[in-house]
This record gives sequence, C-alpha cells and structure tokens, in this order.
Amino acid sequence: MRQPMPTPASATEALPASQRVTRLLGERLELVEDLWETVLRSECPPGQAERLLRLKQLSDPNEADVSGAIVQLIREMDLAEAIAAARAFSLYFQLVNILEQHIEEDTYLDSLKNQENGPSDPFLPALANQTDPATFRQLFARLRSLNVPPAQLEKLLRTLDLRLVFTAHPTEIVRHTVRHKQRRVASLIQKLEQGSGLNGLERQGLRLQLEEEIRLWWRTDELHQFKPTVLDEVDYALHYFQQVLFDAMPQLRDRIRAALKLSYPDVEPPRDSFCTFGSWVGSDRDGNPSVTPDITWRTACYQRQLMLERYLKAVTELRDQLSISMQWSQVSPALLESLEMDRLRFPEIYEARAARYRLEPYRLKLSYTLERLRLTHQRNQQLADAGWESPCDGSAPPPPMGGSMAPAPTQELHYSTVDEFRYDLELIQDSLERTSLSCESLQHLISQAQIFAFCLASLDIRQESTRHSDALDELSRYLQLAVPYGEMEEAQRVEWLLTEIQTRRPLLPPTAQWSPATAETFAVFRMLQRLQQEFGSRICRTYVISMSHTVSDLLEVLLLAKEAGLVDPLAQRAGLLVVPLFETVEDLQGAPAVMGTLFRHPFYRALLGSDGGQPLQEVMLGYSDSNKDSGFLSSNWEIHKAQIALQRLAIEHGVALRIFHGRGGSVGRGGGPAYQAILAQPSGTLSGRIKITEQGEVLASKYSLPELALYNLETVTTAVLQNSLVSTPVDETPSWNELMGRLAARSRDHYRALVHDNPDLVAFFQQVTPIEEISKLQISSRPARRKSGAKDLSSLRAIPWVFGWTQSRFLLPSWFGVGAALQEELDQDPGQLELLRLLYQRWPFFRMLISKVEMTLSKVDLDLAHHYVQALGRSENREAFEAIFQAIAAEFGLTRDLVLAITGHSRLLDGDPALQLSVDLRNRTIIPLGFLQVALLRRLRDQNRQPPMSEASAPSYDDGRTYSRSELLRGALLTINGIAAGMRNTG
Repeated sequence: MRQPMPTPASATEALPASQRVTRLLGERLELVEDLWETVLRSECPPGQAERLLRLKQLSDPNEADVSGAIVQLIREMDLAEAIAAARAFSLYFQLVNILEQHIEEDTYLDSLKNQENGPSDPFLPALANQTDPATFRQLFARLRSLNVPPAQLEKLLRTLDLRLVFTAHPTEIVRHTVRHKQRRVASLIQKLEQGSGLNGLERQGLRLQLEEEIRLWWRTDELHQFKPTVLDEVDYALHYFQQVLFDAMPQLRDRIRAALKLSYPDVEPPRDSFCTFGSWVGSDRDGNPSVTPDITWRTACYQRQLMLERYLKAVTELRDQLSISMQWSQVSPALLESLEMDRLRFPEIYEARAARYRLEPYRLKLSYTLERLRLTHQRNQQLADAGWESPCDGSAPPPPMGGSMAPAPTQELHYSTVDEFRYDLELIQDSLERTSLSCESLQHLISQAQIFAFCLASLDIRQESTRHSDALDELSRYLQLAVPYGEMEEAQRVEWLLTEIQTRRPLLPPTAQWSPATAETFAVFRMLQRLQQEFGSRICRTYVISMSHTVSDLLEVLLLAKEAGLVDPLAQRAGLLVVPLFETVEDLQGAPAVMGTLFRHPFYRALLGSDGGQPLQEVMLGYSDSNKDSGFLSSNWEIHKAQIALQRLAIEHGVALRIFHGRGGSVGRGGGPAYQAILAQPSGTLSGRIKITEQGEVLASKYSLPELALYNLETVTTAVLQNSLVSTPVDETPSWNELMGRLAARSRDHYRALVHDNPDLVAFFQQVTPIEEISKLQISSRPARRKSGAKDLSSLRAIPWVFGWTQSRFLLPSWFGVGAALQEELDQDPGQLELLRLLYQRWPFFRMLISKVEMTLSKVDLDLAHHYVQALGRSENREAFEAIFQAIAAEFGLTRDLVLAITGHSRLLDGDPALQLSVDLRNRTIIPLGFLQVALLRRLRDQNRQPPMSEASAPSYDDGRTYSRSELLRGALLTINGIAAGMRNTG
C-alpha cells in the first residue's frame, strides 16, 4: 500500500496559485488512485480486477495503439465485467471530483490567509480586465487604491441585490444516496489531507475508514431506481440549504463587513439579505405536467417546514446559551414589557417555565418564542395536509351539513410573518447591546431570518406563453366575443387585454366548465393568490413566461392575475412581477420593442414593483434555446446586445432593470466560471442587481462543501460590485461591435447549415449519441421532449441536446461555427488577426467567449467521436454520416487553430495549467468508458431492432452469452453515469 509523501505546507503555499493547484492535484491524485486500486482488488475477482486496472493503464498517453488495445479488451469482457468497468471508472472520476473540490476549497482558504491589507503588486492588471476571482478584502483594497469614493461604494451596497435560483433541470445524474456517500468520503479525505499532526496509527485508521466507506459506496446502486417525483426533486434541491447554505450565509455577511472595515471603515455595509435565493423546483410547470397547483402549495409548505425546524433548533440552543441572570445584569424595559404580554398570551408556558427562569429573562423570552414557532409549525402542517383550496383560517375543510367545526386554536398565537419572529429576536439583541453584551449566534439567527424568512427560497412560477393565450381563447369563445381571442391580431389583443385589466368587472364565470389545460391554468393563479395570502408576497412574486414573443404575452398573465385578485386596477398595484423570457435569437432582437411598448403605457408602468422608488422590471434572457437555435457565438452576442438595448430603454423610461440570466451548467447553455461571466456583462447593465439560475450538477460542484459555497458566493458578489463600479467603455467601440456582428451572423449561418438545414443531422444525432438512452435515465420528473413521441429537433429540449453531444465527445453546441466565422473575417482581411488578439486582451466579453470555446475544445475527442459514428451509425447512413463527421472535424481543426492564434497559446489551456492538467487527466482516463459505451449501445440497439421477444430468447453475442434488453440498458446507463462524472458536466 503506497503512502504518498505530502509536500510541506509552507513550500506549497509559496507557489503561485496555478502551480499550487497543479502540485496539490498531483500529490493527492496518488492517494485517490491507490484507494481506487485497493477497493477494486478487494471487491472484484482477481482476474477481473487486473483487467480493469489494465484498462486504466491503457488510457496512459504513453501507451501505443491505445484504441485497438482497449477495443480488444472490451470485446473479451462479458456483460457483468463491462458493468464492473463502467462502475469502476465512474467511481474513479467521482473520487477525482471530490479531490478537486477540496483543492478548490483549500486554495480559497489559502487566499484568505495570505492576502494583504492592500494590493501587493503595483503592476496588477486594470480592475476592469482582471480575470482571477477576487475576495472581498482584495476587491475593497483595490477600489481604495483606485480612489473609488466611499459614497459611491455605499450607494451601490445599499441596493446590492443578488438572487441565485435553483432549478431542477434533468442534469443532476447522481443519486441522493450516492451524494451522501460522497460527502462521507470527502470528509475522511479532508481529515487525512489535513492531518499533519496525526501519528501513524491514526493515519492508518483514517485510511481504513476510507477504504470501508468506498467499498460501501461500490456496493450501492448508482442508478435511480424510479423516476423521481417533483417533491423528490424539491427534497434534493433543498438539501443544499439544510446542509450548507443556512449556516454559510451569516459567514458571508461577516466576511463582507470585516473586509469593508479594513478599507472603508465609514461605509455602511449592505443589508444582510443582499444575497437571497429562489427556486423553480416545484413551481416550474413549463412542459412538466407533474407540477400541479397542489405540488407548488406543498412545496411552499415543505420549505416553510424546513425553515421552522431550523429556527426551533437554533432558538433552543440560544436559550441554553443566554443564561444571563437579572441579579448580575440589567434588562431593557421593552423586553420586560414584552414578557408581561407573553405571560397573558401563554399562561401555560408561564406556569411551566416561570419558576425555573424567574431571574433569567432571556431564557423565558426564548421559551415563548419557541412556543410561537411550534404553533407556526403546527399550522403549517395543517395547511399542507388540507391543501391550497382549504379555508383561509388554516382550519380543516368544512364538515358535512349538520356537523360542527372546532375553531383553530393557534390562529392568533403563531407567527403570521417572519417580521414578528425577528422583532422578538431583535428585542433580545437590543437588550444585550444596552448592557454592552453581544451574542454571535443570535446575530447569525437574525441574519438567517432576514435572508431566508419563513419561506427559505422564493418560488418562481414559469409557464409557456401559449398556455395563457389558449386559455383566453377558450374563455372568449365561451363568452361569445365577436372575434375570439385566438383570431385577433396582435393590436386587437393588446387593446382588449388592456381594457379588461383596467376594469374591476370579473371576466371568469364561476360555474363554467373548462378543458383540463385551461382549468389548470386558471387554478394556478388562484393558488398563487392563496399562497401570497398565507405566506406573504415573498414566497412567490415572480411569474416567468417562457417563449415570450409579443406584448400580449405579458398582458395575458396580468389579466389572469387580475381575475385571481393579484392585480388591483383601481389602486394600480400588482402582487406579481411578470417576467418575459426571451429565448430565440429573433425574440432577443425583438425584446426592446416589446418592452418599449409596455414601458410607454402608464398603467403597465404603475403595476411594476419598486426598487428604491423606481419601477422595477425583471427580464429573463435564455442561453439554452438561443444556442440550440443559432449556435454559441450568435447566442452570446445577441444576449449581449439585448442587455445593452434593454438597459438604455429602461434608463430612458426611468425604470430599474434586473436581468435574469438563464444559465445552464454547460458552456453550450451559458455555463462556465461565474466570475468571468459577470465581468463580461455589458458595462452599466448590472447596477448591483443580478439574478442567475443554478442548475443540475452545478449545485453539487458549488454548494456541497461550506467553504466552496462561500467561495462561489463571495466571488459572485465581488464580480457584481466590480462590474457595477468599474466601467469598461470598450463595449461602446463601434468597430468592435461591427466586427462581432459580422462574426455572429457568419457563425449562425454555418451552424444552422449543419444543424437545421442538413436533412441527415437529426438521424446522426439520434444514432451516434446516446440521446434515446439518456431519456431512459430516471433523473427527472420532466420529459426530455416538449412533445411526446416527436423525434424532430425542435421538440427536443436544450438540455438533452447538449447532454448527447457531450457524451459522445463532440460537445458541438459549445463551439461549432466559431472557426468558420473567424476564418471568413481573416480571408477578407488577414490583418484582423491583430485586432482579434487586441479584443482578447482588452474586451472582457470577447475574452470570455474565446476562453469558453478554448475550454470546450480541450474536452473534444474526435477520434473517439469518430468511433461512435462508425460503430453506431446504420449502414444505410454511412456515407451521409461520414460527410457530417468530416464537416465537424474540419470546423474543429479550424476553430482550434484560430483560438490558439488569438490567445497566443501553444496548446489549449496553456493559460490555466491547473485546468489543463485536470482536463488532460479526464480526457485520457475517460477513453475506455467511451469505447465501452459504444459496445453496449450497439448490442442494445441491435437487440431493439429485432422483432419483439421475451428476455429469455434474446440473441447471444461475441462472448457466447445471452443478455436481456434490461441488462444491456443498465450497462449503457452506467456508462452515461461514468462519462457525466468524468466530464464534470452533462447538459
């Protein structure tokens, strides 16, 4: 058993950040590989273990004829051994992922430990061009050295508003059970890595625990046993709040305050809730019939239950801590007065606790607080059980005629709002401060109440635009309008909608019968009104309209909201913020015209929410569908232009704008390092406000470890501050914008020629990627296609589109079309290469684009991708598929060469050695999984093309054994699992 010799900490910390990460990865990888080998030898038969280790050895770049040897070895495997190989490599990559997360966490902690009060290097790049993430302390020190006025910083901090929205898109492939195993292994690895003071026996004990835990993991099924329900997804997403974020957020508050005190001691820090959370899990109903009004109601109740349970635990601990006696300390009159009021409201608590806490007023007050929390929890359970259509008093539904209904005993005693809970806590805090005492755990609890309230995360409703127009068309036909809504022109629709929204006359007949889809659409708004009535507006104040095209798309939602009592036309108030989601290139281009029309209407402006006295409009920009529609370069440029145009429009009309970025986990769906992405936003478009989706495997990579979560939250915050304070006028350079316009148009044409205009592309994608098998993974409550049974590209969601290309190592959506666009520009003027290099150096937007393409290209493996084409493409498609592959290969070579020419790198990722090392490691080690996947997919599909047969009569293969379809599918799905872990992203 090898025991890696760690480098002394002082020697490692002295290295530059990139070299330090590279050194740590090399050292710790030895531990992981040793553990992996030990577990395989203990869990697999000897011959099988040797073949699996040989398969790993063949991925070494120094081995000759890698592909041929791997294919031959896989041919010799039976299905059981193939499955063992898929599981073994999946385990390997997940262990490496744990390792890299810890290295990232350790690097962040080192940066906190080693940073100086001010910038140590006088030759640091201009702040607008900085690409390395900055901590609060580093950023404020830089701003101070640049003489940014305290008043300017304080004004921004006062309105700082970051919103991170968790979503349940089907990219999280790892089971919840396996995540628990991973956290246990991660904890043990961390103890072993940091155990410099451990003796040999203690290290050996930790090592044995690690082996035992990984063996338990090996014997756990990685695949979901059943399709998760929406509430399963809710439970999964909320796990990160329970395990990490609830305790991390007060620390984020403390860090920004401490950093401010060093550089700007007189600047007022931001409010505790400058960073809050949202969720689509349980409320996003676009294309997901499983998200019903009842599910959204139960989600809200579940979220409140989790928060109340955390508050009950925290207050109980606080009561144990605050044992201050009136004999030795003064107490504020306000607190004493509140105790008297509590005695009258809770005589039973007074009788039970007064004797014990007679001279301990804080403990007595917290006993009353606990009782109110308990009653709030009890009421919440009643509401969850009764459903959203229950009476507003929270009691059970009315009994049959002649029965009696007992009054709800908790109605006036529970906390009806989080403000009442905070008031009690702040009474205690004020009393302590008056006597020169402080309590960190109390301050953290107050901060948590401000950030999470009782709802934990705000729920965003999302629905596709045609659901509203279809419902109104059905309503108009029921009302026998002269022209049914579905037959109206856009101008007629807008006029009719505005007229109806501004009248208090009900439009919906209460006794009418509707089609199921329309009935559900109407019910969502009634449920939403009930939700706000019970939980307050914070629980759900945003309604996102996907596939927004026109003004009427927004007005339809406002009309339906008015019918449910969410809009008051006389008071000109709305309890709902209607958010258009512009997704396609055409919609992004048309967004300013749509919003301009609405901003010009006084009634619409009056209905907008408020931000510092200004009307507030939120607009969501979709990265996924615009990319699928027109390619990476065109999508990013159109989003960039739309932001600038929308911000100018908002300023012109005196409206505050919050951009909601619908980013996915992969580059093809807007993913990538958040810090650089935020800095690349057009100058002047943030103003301290941003909203971003966090999807799928991104949640695990960012929020599974406390310090990792804090690192992400801190760098997102500093990026928003940096972008808002430091202008980059390069966004306004006409010649640069004209160049980007040409590149985007050419890239789009080239991308669409292959993806949308080539008649063989859909068949190519279906055959040479595991897209159909991906749809059989039990990883989401939401269908992979918008229309069941449809096999066309338009019906396929953007997530599985990216997932399929990633598995087969093409990663096409993240780069295709870029090389052709750049080459055409250089063909017309070779001197433009110098301009492109200048843009890469000076324009954050262009640098972000090229960096993302470079990173994606580094993960492409065309040799392996070609194997998918040759082995999985049907014989009748061979010529057409080979032509498509050659077109992709030519574009890849062109794009790679031009990216290297622009960046000045000799190899892809030369500018980031740590990432280069990680990608190289994964690229070579993942090769066997790709060949294994192809072999299993070919067997599975050959069998699927046979006439229906019983599992027992399935054909046999090269090894002479007979396999059922379910066995082969299981093997294929396990390879999908392993490749997803190895690539560190799916869709």
